[in-house]
Amino acid sequence: MSWIDWLVLIAFLGYTIWDGTRRGKDASTIEGYLLANRSMPWWAAGLSVMATQASAITFIGTTGIAYVEDMRFVQTYLAIPFAMIFICIFLVPFFSKMQNFTAYEVLEDRFGLKTRLTTSGLFLISRGLALGVVIAAPSYVLSLLLGLPLNITILIIGVIATLYTTVGGIAGVINTDVKQMIVMMFGLVFCFGLVWHHLPEEVGFDGALYLAGSLDKLTALDLNFDLTEKYNIWSGVIAAFFLMVSYFGTDQTQVQRYLTTDSVKNARKSLLLTAYAKVPMQFFILLLGVMLYVFFIFNSAPASFRSTEPVAQTEQQQLAEQKILKDYQVAHLARKEAAFDAIQNRDESSKQRFVETDAMMNDARNAELALQAEIRQADVNDTNYIFPYFILNFVPIGIVGLIVAGIFAAALSSIDSELNALTTVSIVDWYQRLKGDVHTEAHYVKSSRGVTFFWGALATVSALLMGETRSIIELVNQIGSYFYGSILGVFILLLWVKKATGTGALVGLVSGMLSVFMFDRLFYSAAADEYAFVLPWSLMPEGYNKAIEFLWLNPVGTFVVVGVAIFISFIWPGKK
Repeated sequence: MSWIDWLVLIAFLGYTIWDGTRRGKDASTIEGYLLANRSMPWWAAGLSVMATQASAITFIGTTGIAYVEDMRFVQTYLAIPFAMIFICIFLVPFFSKMQNFTAYEVLEDRFGLKTRLTTSGLFLISRGLALGVVIAAPSYVLSLLLGLPLNITILIIGVIATLYTTVGGIAGVINTDVKQMIVMMFGLVFCFGLVWHHLPEEVGFDGALYLAGSLDKLTALDLNFDLTEKYNIWSGVIAAFFLMVSYFGTDQTQVQRYLTTDSVKNARKSLLLTAYAKVPMQFFILLLGVMLYVFFIFNSAPASFRSTEPVAQTEQQQLAEQKILKDYQVAHLARKEAAFDAIQNRDESSKQRFVETDAMMNDARNAELALQAEIRQADVNDTNYIFPYFILNFVPIGIVGLIVAGIFAAALSSIDSELNALTTVSIVDWYQRLKGDVHTEAHYVKSSRGVTFFWGALATVSALLMGETRSIIELVNQIGSYFYGSILGVFILLLWVKKATGTGALVGLVSGMLSVFMFDRLFYSAAADEYAFVLPWSLMPEGYNKAIEFLWLNPVGTFVVVGVAIFISFIWPGKK
Protein backbone atom coordinates (compact mmCIF):
# COMPACT_ATOMS: atom_id res chain seq x y z
CA MET A 1 0.00 0.00 0.00
CA SER A 2 1.06 3.60 -0.59
CA TRP A 3 1.71 6.09 2.21
CA ILE A 4 -1.67 7.70 1.44
CA ASP A 5 -3.44 4.39 2.04
CA TRP A 6 -1.51 3.90 5.26
CA LEU A 7 -2.51 7.37 6.39
CA VAL A 8 -6.20 6.65 5.69
CA LEU A 9 -6.02 3.33 7.53
CA ILE A 10 -4.20 4.74 10.57
CA ALA A 11 -6.69 7.64 10.75
CA PHE A 12 -9.60 5.19 10.68
CA LEU A 13 -8.13 2.95 13.38
CA GLY A 14 -7.32 5.97 15.54
CA TYR A 15 -10.85 7.30 15.15
CA THR A 16 -12.28 3.87 16.02
CA ILE A 17 -10.31 3.74 19.28
CA TRP A 18 -11.38 7.29 20.21
CA ASP A 19 -15.01 6.70 19.21
CA GLY A 20 -15.24 3.46 21.19
CA THR A 21 -13.49 4.60 24.35
CA ARG A 22 -15.20 7.99 24.72
CA ARG A 23 -18.42 6.29 25.83
CA GLY A 24 -16.63 4.73 28.80
CA LYS A 25 -17.55 7.65 31.03
CA ASP A 26 -21.25 6.71 30.67
CA ALA A 27 -20.61 3.16 31.92
CA SER A 28 -20.48 3.81 35.66
CA THR A 29 -23.01 1.05 36.48
CA ILE A 30 -23.22 -2.57 35.44
CA GLU A 31 -26.38 -1.84 33.44
CA GLY A 32 -24.67 1.09 31.76
CA TYR A 33 -21.58 -0.94 30.89
CA LEU A 34 -23.37 -4.08 29.66
CA LEU A 35 -26.70 -2.69 28.34
CA ALA A 36 -26.10 1.06 27.80
CA ASN A 37 -28.88 1.73 30.35
CA ARG A 38 -31.33 0.29 27.75
CA SER A 39 -31.25 3.63 25.90
CA MET A 40 -29.87 2.84 22.43
CA PRO A 41 -31.95 3.90 19.39
CA TRP A 42 -33.45 1.00 17.43
CA TRP A 43 -31.61 1.81 14.21
CA ALA A 44 -28.24 1.79 15.98
CA ALA A 45 -29.01 -1.55 17.62
CA GLY A 46 -30.19 -2.90 14.25
CA LEU A 47 -27.05 -1.80 12.42
CA SER A 48 -24.98 -3.31 15.23
CA VAL A 49 -26.82 -6.63 14.76
CA MET A 50 -25.99 -6.55 11.05
CA ALA A 51 -22.38 -5.47 11.61
CA THR A 52 -21.85 -8.21 14.20
CA GLN A 53 -23.21 -10.89 11.87
CA ALA A 54 -21.44 -9.56 8.78
CA SER A 55 -17.80 -9.30 9.93
CA ALA A 56 -14.75 -9.63 7.68
CA ILE A 57 -16.24 -12.97 6.72
CA THR A 58 -18.73 -11.13 4.52
CA PHE A 59 -16.03 -9.12 2.81
CA ILE A 60 -13.64 -11.94 2.09
CA GLY A 61 -15.31 -15.33 2.39
CA THR A 62 -18.63 -14.67 0.66
CA THR A 63 -17.14 -13.04 -2.43
CA GLY A 64 -14.65 -15.90 -2.65
CA ILE A 65 -17.39 -18.53 -2.45
CA ALA A 66 -19.32 -16.88 -5.30
CA TYR A 67 -16.14 -16.65 -7.38
CA VAL A 68 -15.17 -20.29 -6.90
CA GLU A 69 -18.68 -21.75 -6.92
CA ASP A 70 -21.89 -19.78 -7.55
CA MET A 71 -24.54 -17.80 -5.65
CA ARG A 72 -26.29 -20.70 -3.90
CA PHE A 73 -24.80 -19.61 -0.59
CA VAL A 74 -27.53 -16.92 -0.46
CA GLN A 75 -29.98 -19.74 0.35
CA THR A 76 -28.44 -19.90 3.83
CA TYR A 77 -30.00 -16.49 4.53
CA LEU A 78 -33.47 -17.10 3.10
CA ALA A 79 -34.67 -18.11 6.55
CA ILE A 80 -33.67 -14.81 8.18
CA PRO A 81 -36.96 -12.92 7.52
CA PHE A 82 -38.99 -15.85 8.89
CA ALA A 83 -36.64 -16.26 11.84
CA MET A 84 -36.84 -12.55 12.70
CA ILE A 85 -40.64 -12.57 12.61
CA PHE A 86 -40.64 -15.64 14.87
CA ILE A 87 -38.25 -13.96 17.33
CA CYS A 88 -40.22 -10.70 17.30
CA ILE A 89 -43.46 -12.53 18.12
CA PHE A 90 -42.26 -14.95 20.78
CA LEU A 91 -38.82 -14.13 22.20
CA VAL A 92 -38.54 -10.32 22.21
CA PRO A 93 -41.62 -9.78 24.45
CA PHE A 94 -40.43 -12.56 26.74
CA PHE A 95 -36.93 -11.10 27.21
CA SER A 96 -38.29 -7.56 27.52
CA LYS A 97 -40.75 -8.59 30.22
CA MET A 98 -38.04 -10.35 32.24
CA GLN A 99 -35.69 -7.30 32.06
CA ASN A 100 -32.72 -9.65 32.17
CA PHE A 101 -29.08 -9.09 31.26
CA THR A 102 -28.49 -12.38 29.46
CA ALA A 103 -30.59 -14.77 27.43
CA TYR A 104 -29.83 -17.59 29.89
CA GLU A 105 -30.98 -16.05 33.18
CA VAL A 106 -34.58 -17.03 32.42
CA LEU A 107 -33.70 -20.73 32.33
CA GLU A 108 -32.96 -20.98 36.06
CA ASP A 109 -36.51 -20.34 37.27
CA ARG A 110 -37.88 -23.26 35.22
CA PHE A 111 -35.00 -25.69 34.93
CA GLY A 112 -32.61 -24.86 37.75
CA LEU A 113 -29.10 -23.48 38.05
CA LYS A 114 -27.39 -26.47 36.38
CA THR A 115 -29.30 -25.98 33.13
CA ARG A 116 -28.65 -22.25 33.16
CA LEU A 117 -24.93 -22.73 33.70
CA THR A 118 -24.67 -25.55 31.17
CA THR A 119 -26.43 -23.54 28.47
CA SER A 120 -24.47 -20.38 29.15
CA GLY A 121 -21.32 -22.48 29.35
CA LEU A 122 -22.01 -23.83 25.87
CA PHE A 123 -22.32 -20.25 24.67
CA LEU A 124 -18.96 -19.37 26.23
CA ILE A 125 -17.31 -22.37 24.57
CA SER A 126 -18.90 -21.86 21.14
CA ARG A 127 -18.31 -18.10 20.94
CA GLY A 128 -14.88 -18.41 22.52
CA LEU A 129 -13.87 -20.86 19.78
CA ALA A 130 -15.46 -18.76 17.02
CA LEU A 131 -13.79 -15.58 18.26
CA GLY A 132 -10.34 -16.98 17.60
CA VAL A 133 -11.42 -17.78 14.03
CA VAL A 134 -12.95 -14.31 13.56
CA ILE A 135 -9.61 -12.74 14.49
CA ALA A 136 -7.32 -15.22 12.73
CA ALA A 137 -9.06 -15.69 9.40
CA PRO A 138 -9.11 -12.08 8.12
CA SER A 139 -5.64 -11.53 9.58
CA TYR A 140 -4.12 -13.82 6.94
CA VAL A 141 -5.59 -11.66 4.21
CA LEU A 142 -4.87 -8.35 5.92
CA SER A 143 -1.24 -9.37 6.37
CA LEU A 144 -1.10 -9.75 2.59
CA LEU A 145 -2.72 -6.36 2.00
CA LEU A 146 -0.53 -4.56 4.52
CA GLY A 147 2.69 -6.42 3.84
CA LEU A 148 3.06 -7.13 7.56
CA PRO A 149 3.88 -10.38 9.40
CA LEU A 150 0.77 -12.35 10.29
CA ASN A 151 1.37 -12.14 14.04
CA ILE A 152 1.52 -8.33 13.86
CA THR A 153 -1.81 -8.17 12.00
CA ILE A 154 -3.48 -10.44 14.55
CA LEU A 155 -2.16 -8.30 17.38
CA ILE A 156 -3.39 -5.07 15.75
CA ILE A 157 -6.93 -6.45 15.39
CA GLY A 158 -7.02 -8.12 18.80
CA VAL A 159 -5.51 -5.23 20.77
CA ILE A 160 -7.65 -2.49 19.18
CA ALA A 161 -10.92 -4.40 19.62
CA THR A 162 -10.05 -5.36 23.19
CA LEU A 163 -9.01 -1.80 24.08
CA TYR A 164 -12.13 0.10 23.08
CA THR A 165 -14.51 -2.70 24.15
CA THR A 166 -12.90 -2.86 27.59
CA VAL A 167 -13.13 0.91 28.10
CA GLY A 168 -16.35 1.79 26.27
CA GLY A 169 -18.63 -1.14 27.08
CA ILE A 170 -21.70 -1.93 24.98
CA ALA A 171 -22.38 1.75 24.16
CA GLY A 172 -18.89 2.04 22.67
CA VAL A 173 -19.40 -1.20 20.75
CA ILE A 174 -22.69 -0.14 19.16
CA ASN A 175 -21.38 3.36 18.53
CA THR A 176 -18.42 2.04 16.54
CA ASP A 177 -20.47 -0.69 14.83
CA VAL A 178 -22.68 1.92 13.15
CA LYS A 179 -19.70 3.73 11.60
CA GLN A 180 -18.00 0.46 10.73
CA MET A 181 -21.11 -0.75 8.88
CA ILE A 182 -21.10 2.42 6.78
CA VAL A 183 -17.42 1.98 5.88
CA MET A 184 -18.02 -1.69 5.02
CA MET A 185 -20.89 -0.93 2.65
CA PHE A 186 -18.98 1.91 0.98
CA GLY A 187 -16.10 -0.46 0.22
CA LEU A 188 -18.39 -3.10 -1.27
CA VAL A 189 -20.39 -0.64 -3.39
CA PHE A 190 -17.24 1.09 -4.64
CA CYS A 191 -15.63 -2.22 -5.67
CA PHE A 192 -18.80 -3.28 -7.47
CA GLY A 193 -18.85 0.00 -9.38
CA LEU A 194 -15.14 -0.30 -10.18
CA VAL A 195 -15.56 -3.82 -11.58
CA TRP A 196 -18.48 -2.67 -13.72
CA HIS A 197 -16.53 0.38 -14.94
CA HIS A 198 -13.51 -1.68 -16.01
CA LEU A 199 -15.44 -4.24 -18.02
CA PRO A 200 -14.82 -3.90 -21.79
CA GLU A 201 -17.27 -1.52 -23.46
CA GLU A 202 -18.69 -4.24 -25.68
CA VAL A 203 -19.37 -6.43 -22.64
CA GLY A 204 -21.03 -4.13 -20.10
CA PHE A 205 -23.24 -5.27 -17.23
CA ASP A 206 -25.69 -7.13 -19.48
CA GLY A 207 -22.87 -9.04 -21.16
CA ALA A 208 -21.29 -9.85 -17.80
CA LEU A 209 -24.55 -11.39 -16.62
CA TYR A 210 -24.81 -13.37 -19.87
CA LEU A 211 -21.32 -14.82 -19.44
CA ALA A 212 -21.90 -15.57 -15.75
CA GLY A 213 -25.21 -17.23 -16.59
CA SER A 214 -23.53 -19.34 -19.28
CA LEU A 215 -21.24 -20.76 -16.59
CA ASP A 216 -24.13 -21.24 -14.12
CA LYS A 217 -22.50 -18.71 -11.80
CA LEU A 218 -25.84 -16.98 -11.28
CA THR A 219 -27.45 -20.11 -9.87
CA ALA A 220 -28.99 -19.00 -6.60
CA LEU A 221 -31.64 -21.65 -5.95
CA ASP A 222 -31.30 -25.42 -5.85
CA LEU A 223 -34.66 -27.17 -5.51
CA ASN A 224 -33.24 -30.67 -5.01
CA PHE A 225 -33.74 -32.12 -1.55
CA ASP A 226 -30.39 -33.62 -0.56
CA LEU A 227 -29.03 -33.78 2.98
CA THR A 228 -25.50 -34.16 1.62
CA GLU A 229 -25.63 -30.82 -0.24
CA LYS A 230 -24.51 -27.80 1.77
CA TYR A 231 -26.75 -25.28 0.04
CA ASN A 232 -30.20 -25.86 -1.42
CA ILE A 233 -33.60 -24.28 -0.93
CA TRP A 234 -34.54 -26.83 1.74
CA SER A 235 -31.43 -26.40 3.86
CA GLY A 236 -31.77 -22.63 3.43
CA VAL A 237 -35.40 -22.39 4.49
CA ILE A 238 -35.75 -25.30 6.92
CA ALA A 239 -32.35 -26.16 8.42
CA ALA A 240 -31.07 -22.57 8.41
CA PHE A 241 -34.29 -21.43 10.12
CA PHE A 242 -33.20 -23.29 13.25
CA LEU A 243 -29.73 -21.79 12.96
CA MET A 244 -31.02 -18.24 12.54
CA VAL A 245 -33.65 -18.44 15.29
CA SER A 246 -31.02 -19.76 17.68
CA TYR A 247 -28.36 -17.27 16.56
CA PHE A 248 -30.53 -14.14 16.67
CA GLY A 249 -32.90 -15.34 19.39
CA THR A 250 -30.78 -17.20 21.96
CA ASP A 251 -27.16 -16.18 21.27
CA GLN A 252 -26.10 -13.48 23.71
CA THR A 253 -24.02 -11.78 21.01
CA GLN A 254 -27.24 -10.82 19.21
CA VAL A 255 -29.77 -10.78 22.06
CA GLN A 256 -27.70 -8.19 23.90
CA ARG A 257 -28.14 -5.77 20.98
CA TYR A 258 -31.90 -5.51 21.26
CA LEU A 259 -31.80 -5.67 25.06
CA THR A 260 -30.16 -2.23 24.87
CA THR A 261 -33.34 -0.67 23.41
CA ASP A 262 -36.02 0.86 25.63
CA SER A 263 -39.14 -1.00 24.47
CA VAL A 264 -40.50 -4.12 22.77
CA LYS A 265 -41.44 -1.99 19.75
CA ASN A 266 -37.91 -0.68 19.26
CA ALA A 267 -36.36 -4.10 19.86
CA ARG A 268 -38.58 -5.50 17.12
CA LYS A 269 -37.69 -2.66 14.75
CA SER A 270 -33.98 -3.32 15.27
CA LEU A 271 -34.46 -6.97 14.27
CA LEU A 272 -36.75 -6.22 11.34
CA LEU A 273 -34.05 -3.95 9.91
CA THR A 274 -31.92 -7.08 9.55
CA ALA A 275 -34.88 -9.07 8.24
CA TYR A 276 -35.44 -6.61 5.39
CA ALA A 277 -31.81 -5.80 4.57
CA LYS A 278 -29.78 -8.98 5.14
CA VAL A 279 -30.85 -11.09 2.14
CA PRO A 280 -30.51 -8.24 -0.42
CA MET A 281 -27.13 -7.31 1.08
CA GLN A 282 -25.90 -10.90 0.92
CA PHE A 283 -27.18 -11.26 -2.65
CA PHE A 284 -25.30 -8.09 -3.61
CA ILE A 285 -22.05 -9.36 -2.08
CA LEU A 286 -22.36 -12.71 -3.86
CA LEU A 287 -23.08 -10.87 -7.10
CA LEU A 288 -19.86 -8.91 -6.52
CA GLY A 289 -18.00 -12.24 -6.35
CA VAL A 290 -19.59 -13.32 -9.64
CA MET A 291 -18.72 -9.99 -11.26
CA LEU A 292 -15.12 -10.45 -10.12
CA TYR A 293 -15.09 -13.77 -11.94
CA VAL A 294 -16.23 -12.08 -15.16
CA PHE A 295 -13.78 -9.23 -14.56
CA PHE A 296 -10.84 -11.66 -14.51
CA ILE A 297 -11.95 -13.15 -17.80
CA PHE A 298 -10.79 -9.92 -19.45
CA ASN A 299 -7.99 -8.96 -17.05
CA SER A 300 -4.83 -10.75 -16.01
CA ALA A 301 -5.20 -13.14 -13.11
CA PRO A 302 -2.70 -15.54 -11.54
CA ALA A 303 -3.25 -19.28 -11.54
CA SER A 304 -3.40 -18.99 -7.75
CA PHE A 305 -4.41 -15.82 -5.91
CA ARG A 306 -2.17 -16.52 -2.95
CA SER A 307 0.52 -13.89 -2.62
CA THR A 308 3.50 -16.18 -2.13
CA GLU A 309 3.62 -19.46 -3.99
CA PRO A 310 5.69 -22.39 -2.75
CA VAL A 311 8.92 -23.11 -4.59
CA ALA A 312 9.01 -26.44 -6.40
CA GLN A 313 11.31 -28.82 -4.56
CA THR A 314 12.12 -31.41 -7.22
CA GLU A 315 12.86 -31.35 -10.94
CA GLN A 316 9.61 -33.19 -11.57
CA GLN A 317 7.68 -30.52 -9.69
CA GLN A 318 9.49 -27.76 -11.60
CA LEU A 319 8.56 -29.31 -14.94
CA ALA A 320 4.99 -29.78 -13.77
CA GLU A 321 4.84 -26.14 -12.66
CA GLN A 322 6.08 -24.89 -16.04
CA LYS A 323 3.54 -27.00 -17.94
CA ILE A 324 0.65 -25.96 -15.70
CA LEU A 325 1.42 -22.25 -16.03
CA LYS A 326 1.78 -22.55 -19.80
CA ASP A 327 -1.54 -24.40 -20.07
CA TYR A 328 -3.12 -21.78 -17.84
CA GLN A 329 -1.93 -18.85 -19.95
CA VAL A 330 -3.11 -20.53 -23.18
CA ALA A 331 -6.50 -21.37 -21.67
CA HIS A 332 -6.90 -17.87 -20.20
CA LEU A 333 -6.31 -16.24 -23.58
CA ALA A 334 -8.59 -18.72 -25.35
CA ARG A 335 -11.34 -18.06 -22.80
CA LYS A 336 -11.05 -14.32 -23.28
CA GLU A 337 -11.42 -14.66 -27.06
CA ALA A 338 -14.32 -17.09 -26.64
CA ALA A 339 -16.02 -14.66 -24.22
CA PHE A 340 -15.90 -11.81 -26.77
CA ASP A 341 -17.22 -14.18 -29.41
CA ALA A 342 -20.05 -15.37 -27.13
CA ILE A 343 -21.07 -11.79 -26.33
CA GLN A 344 -21.11 -10.83 -30.00
CA ASN A 345 -22.98 -13.86 -31.38
CA ARG A 346 -25.00 -15.12 -28.39
CA ASP A 347 -25.62 -18.47 -30.04
CA GLU A 348 -25.29 -21.98 -28.65
CA SER A 349 -22.03 -22.88 -30.41
CA SER A 350 -20.12 -19.78 -29.26
CA LYS A 351 -21.55 -20.19 -25.75
CA GLN A 352 -20.41 -23.83 -25.67
CA ARG A 353 -16.90 -22.89 -26.77
CA PHE A 354 -16.74 -20.29 -23.99
CA VAL A 355 -17.85 -22.87 -21.42
CA GLU A 356 -15.23 -25.35 -22.66
CA THR A 357 -12.37 -22.85 -22.53
CA ASP A 358 -13.45 -21.83 -19.03
CA ALA A 359 -13.32 -25.48 -17.95
CA MET A 360 -9.82 -25.79 -19.48
CA MET A 361 -8.62 -22.75 -17.55
CA ASN A 362 -10.07 -24.01 -14.28
CA ASP A 363 -8.49 -27.42 -14.83
CA ALA A 364 -5.11 -25.71 -15.08
CA ARG A 365 -5.89 -23.57 -12.02
CA ASN A 366 -6.91 -26.62 -9.97
CA ALA A 367 -3.75 -28.40 -11.09
CA GLU A 368 -1.70 -25.47 -9.80
CA LEU A 369 -3.49 -25.55 -6.44
CA ALA A 370 -2.97 -29.32 -6.23
CA LEU A 371 0.75 -28.88 -6.93
CA GLN A 372 0.96 -26.23 -4.21
CA ALA A 373 -0.72 -28.63 -1.81
CA GLU A 374 1.81 -31.32 -2.73
CA ILE A 375 4.74 -28.98 -2.14
CA ARG A 376 3.36 -27.56 1.10
CA GLN A 377 2.13 -30.96 2.31
CA ALA A 378 -1.06 -29.20 3.36
CA ASP A 379 -4.52 -28.42 2.05
CA VAL A 380 -4.25 -25.28 -0.11
CA ASN A 381 -7.11 -23.02 -1.08
CA ASP A 382 -7.09 -19.44 -2.35
CA THR A 383 -10.77 -18.59 -1.86
CA ASN A 384 -9.98 -15.99 0.79
CA TYR A 385 -7.32 -14.29 -1.36
CA ILE A 386 -9.38 -13.45 -4.47
CA PHE A 387 -10.99 -10.20 -3.33
CA PRO A 388 -7.77 -8.90 -1.67
CA TYR A 389 -5.86 -9.53 -4.91
CA PHE A 390 -8.36 -7.33 -6.74
CA ILE A 391 -8.03 -4.61 -4.11
CA LEU A 392 -4.25 -4.54 -4.29
CA ASN A 393 -3.96 -4.59 -8.07
CA PHE A 394 -6.97 -2.66 -9.39
CA VAL A 395 -8.29 -0.26 -6.73
CA PRO A 396 -6.83 3.30 -6.95
CA ILE A 397 -4.48 4.73 -4.32
CA GLY A 398 -6.29 6.27 -1.37
CA ILE A 399 -9.36 4.11 -1.81
CA VAL A 400 -7.27 1.01 -1.07
CA GLY A 401 -6.69 2.33 2.44
CA LEU A 402 -10.40 2.96 2.91
CA ILE A 403 -11.37 -0.51 1.69
CA VAL A 404 -8.74 -2.13 3.91
CA ALA A 405 -10.22 -0.02 6.71
CA GLY A 406 -13.58 -1.55 5.77
CA ILE A 407 -12.15 -5.05 6.20
CA PHE A 408 -10.71 -4.00 9.56
CA ALA A 409 -14.11 -2.54 10.44
CA ALA A 410 -15.78 -5.80 9.51
CA ALA A 411 -13.42 -7.77 11.73
CA LEU A 412 -13.65 -5.34 14.65
CA SER A 413 -17.46 -5.12 14.54
CA SER A 414 -17.74 -8.86 15.19
CA ILE A 415 -14.96 -9.10 17.72
CA ASP A 416 -16.16 -6.25 19.94
CA SER A 417 -19.71 -7.60 20.09
CA GLU A 418 -18.58 -11.09 20.99
CA LEU A 419 -16.19 -9.78 23.64
CA ASN A 420 -18.98 -7.80 25.25
CA ALA A 421 -21.38 -10.76 25.14
CA LEU A 422 -18.79 -13.15 26.59
CA THR A 423 -18.18 -10.66 29.40
CA THR A 424 -21.89 -10.29 30.15
CA VAL A 425 -22.45 -14.04 30.41
CA SER A 426 -19.26 -14.52 32.47
CA ILE A 427 -20.20 -11.81 34.96
CA VAL A 428 -23.98 -12.20 35.22
CA ASP A 429 -24.48 -15.94 34.75
CA TRP A 430 -21.36 -17.10 36.56
CA TYR A 431 -19.53 -14.60 38.76
CA GLN A 432 -22.49 -12.58 40.06
CA ARG A 433 -24.78 -15.61 40.34
CA LEU A 434 -22.33 -17.93 42.08
CA LYS A 435 -20.70 -15.33 44.34
CA GLY A 436 -23.97 -13.64 45.17
CA ASP A 437 -24.98 -10.04 44.43
CA VAL A 438 -23.00 -8.66 47.35
CA HIS A 439 -20.61 -6.21 45.69
CA THR A 440 -20.95 -2.61 44.63
CA GLU A 441 -21.74 -1.40 41.11
CA ALA A 442 -18.19 -0.08 40.82
CA HIS A 443 -16.82 -3.54 41.62
CA TYR A 444 -18.92 -5.21 38.91
CA VAL A 445 -17.98 -2.60 36.32
CA LYS A 446 -14.30 -3.05 37.19
CA SER A 447 -14.69 -6.83 37.06
CA SER A 448 -16.47 -6.59 33.69
CA ARG A 449 -13.60 -4.60 32.24
CA GLY A 450 -11.12 -7.17 33.58
CA VAL A 451 -13.10 -10.07 32.09
CA THR A 452 -13.36 -8.27 28.74
CA PHE A 453 -9.60 -7.87 28.70
CA PHE A 454 -9.20 -11.55 29.59
CA TRP A 455 -11.43 -12.77 26.73
CA GLY A 456 -9.73 -10.41 24.29
CA ALA A 457 -6.28 -11.63 25.28
CA LEU A 458 -7.37 -15.28 25.14
CA ALA A 459 -8.93 -14.86 21.69
CA THR A 460 -5.85 -13.07 20.38
CA VAL A 461 -3.52 -15.79 21.66
CA SER A 462 -5.72 -18.54 20.18
CA ALA A 463 -5.71 -16.68 16.86
CA LEU A 464 -1.90 -16.64 16.93
CA LEU A 465 -1.91 -20.42 17.39
CA MET A 466 -4.62 -21.17 14.83
CA GLY A 467 -3.95 -22.64 11.39
CA GLU A 468 -5.29 -21.11 8.18
CA THR A 469 -8.89 -21.89 7.19
CA ARG A 470 -10.39 -22.90 3.84
CA SER A 471 -13.51 -20.78 3.81
CA ILE A 472 -13.91 -18.36 6.71
CA ILE A 473 -17.67 -18.01 6.60
CA GLU A 474 -18.36 -21.74 6.36
CA LEU A 475 -16.05 -22.50 9.28
CA VAL A 476 -17.83 -20.07 11.61
CA ASN A 477 -21.26 -21.48 10.65
CA GLN A 478 -19.96 -25.02 11.17
CA ILE A 479 -18.73 -24.17 14.67
CA GLY A 480 -22.09 -22.60 15.47
CA SER A 481 -24.04 -25.59 14.15
CA TYR A 482 -22.49 -27.79 16.86
CA PHE A 483 -24.22 -25.71 19.55
CA TYR A 484 -27.12 -23.64 18.20
CA GLY A 485 -29.71 -26.35 17.62
CA SER A 486 -29.32 -27.84 21.10
CA ILE A 487 -29.50 -24.44 22.81
CA LEU A 488 -32.64 -23.58 20.81
CA GLY A 489 -34.20 -26.84 22.00
CA VAL A 490 -33.89 -25.71 25.63
CA PHE A 491 -35.69 -22.43 24.86
CA ILE A 492 -38.48 -24.30 23.06
CA LEU A 493 -38.93 -26.35 26.23
CA LEU A 494 -39.00 -23.14 28.26
CA LEU A 495 -41.68 -21.45 26.16
CA TRP A 496 -43.96 -24.28 25.07
CA VAL A 497 -43.37 -27.53 26.97
CA LYS A 498 -44.87 -26.73 30.35
CA LYS A 499 -44.31 -30.21 31.78
CA ALA A 500 -40.59 -30.25 31.03
CA THR A 501 -38.42 -30.54 34.13
CA GLY A 502 -34.93 -29.36 34.89
CA THR A 503 -33.58 -32.91 34.75
CA GLY A 504 -35.30 -33.48 31.42
CA ALA A 505 -33.94 -30.24 29.97
CA LEU A 506 -30.39 -30.98 31.15
CA VAL A 507 -30.37 -34.57 29.88
CA GLY A 508 -31.95 -33.39 26.64
CA LEU A 509 -29.28 -30.73 26.19
CA VAL A 510 -26.46 -33.24 26.67
CA SER A 511 -28.19 -35.72 24.35
CA GLY A 512 -28.61 -33.04 21.70
CA MET A 513 -24.91 -32.23 21.75
CA LEU A 514 -23.98 -35.92 21.50
CA SER A 515 -26.39 -36.47 18.61
CA VAL A 516 -24.93 -33.52 16.70
CA PHE A 517 -21.44 -34.93 17.19
CA MET A 518 -22.51 -38.38 15.97
CA PHE A 519 -24.34 -37.12 12.88
CA ASP A 520 -21.46 -34.81 12.01
CA ARG A 521 -19.08 -37.79 11.99
CA LEU A 522 -21.40 -39.94 9.86
CA PHE A 523 -20.19 -40.56 6.30
CA TYR A 524 -21.82 -42.25 3.32
CA SER A 525 -20.48 -44.02 0.24
CA ALA A 526 -22.81 -43.96 -2.76
CA ALA A 527 -20.74 -46.64 -4.51
CA ALA A 528 -20.89 -49.08 -1.61
CA ASP A 529 -24.31 -47.83 -0.43
CA GLU A 530 -23.21 -47.91 3.19
CA TYR A 531 -22.58 -45.56 6.11
CA ALA A 532 -19.48 -45.26 8.25
CA PHE A 533 -18.95 -43.55 11.60
CA VAL A 534 -15.51 -41.91 11.64
CA LEU A 535 -13.90 -40.61 14.81
CA PRO A 536 -12.34 -37.11 14.64
CA TRP A 537 -8.78 -38.43 14.86
CA SER A 538 -9.35 -41.05 12.13
CA LEU A 539 -9.00 -40.51 8.38
CA MET A 540 -12.17 -40.40 6.28
CA PRO A 541 -12.44 -43.56 4.11
CA GLU A 542 -11.85 -43.01 0.40
CA GLY A 543 -15.05 -42.54 -1.57
CA TYR A 544 -17.08 -41.39 1.45
CA ASN A 545 -18.71 -38.00 1.97
CA LYS A 546 -20.64 -36.34 4.78
CA ALA A 547 -24.03 -38.04 5.18
CA ILE A 548 -25.55 -34.84 6.57
CA GLU A 549 -24.19 -31.37 5.89
CA PHE A 550 -23.65 -28.96 8.76
CA LEU A 551 -26.82 -26.84 8.43
CA TRP A 552 -28.97 -29.91 9.14
CA LEU A 553 -27.18 -30.42 12.45
CA ASN A 554 -29.24 -27.53 13.85
CA PRO A 555 -32.71 -29.17 13.56
CA VAL A 556 -31.18 -32.51 14.63
CA GLY A 557 -29.94 -30.96 17.88
CA THR A 558 -33.23 -29.14 18.49
CA PHE A 559 -35.48 -32.17 17.99
CA VAL A 560 -33.29 -34.48 20.04
CA VAL A 561 -33.23 -32.02 22.97
CA VAL A 562 -37.01 -31.58 22.93
CA GLY A 563 -37.75 -35.29 22.39
CA VAL A 564 -35.38 -36.57 25.08
CA ALA A 565 -36.47 -33.86 27.55
CA ILE A 566 -40.15 -34.74 27.14
CA PHE A 567 -39.39 -38.44 27.59
CA ILE A 568 -37.23 -37.93 30.69
CA SER A 569 -39.77 -35.50 32.19
CA PHE A 570 -42.53 -38.08 31.66
CA ILE A 571 -40.75 -41.05 33.27
CA TRP A 572 -39.06 -38.95 35.97
CA PRO A 573 -41.35 -35.98 36.73
CA GLY A 574 -39.43 -34.76 39.76
CA LYS A 575 -39.74 -31.08 40.56
CA LYS A 576 -40.65 -28.71 37.69
